[in-house]
Amino acid sequence: MKKVMNSVPTPSVTIEQAKVSDCRECAGLLAQQLAEHGSDATEENLGTVLERVVSDSARGFVLYARENGKMIGVAYLAIILSAEHCGKVGWLEELYVLPEFRSKGVGAALLTAILERAREIGIVAIDLEVDAAHRRAESLYRRFGFRTLDRSRWVRKLEA
Repeated sequence: MKKVMNSVPTPSVTIEQAKVSDCRECAGLLAQQLAEHGSDATEENLGTVLERVVSDSARGFVLYARENGKMIGVAYLAIILSAEHCGKVGWLEELYVLPEFRSKGVGAALLTAILERAREIGIVAIDLEVDAAHRRAESLYRRFGFRTLDRSRWVRKLEA
């Protein structure tokens, strides 16, 4: 088993930190994820965002999972400075595993690697949101010690 970031339950799965050259492939997976949620984000726009993140570690990091050379999962953690937590906080923007690879430990391996990397770079907390219909995702995050907050998330898109 190739160990890059952590131990992964499937011998042929590796978790690696993305480089700029990986961003377009990662964007392809994220486009699938966001389409499942009704987002119209394009693969091209996602690739540009990921390239900016990977090129500046102060913005965050991207990890991906591969099995036998095929990218099967991706995670993107953005970094903000938080008044609430008095330090660097990771916002787990996305964690996506291809449907045919779910319930096989890939999401858990990505999340383990995210937590390891976050600790290494001094992140003091990680926030995330879960779509109300994704009970399996909630279960994963609970197993890793995340808890729900009594809040609602709001957004206002700004015109360019």
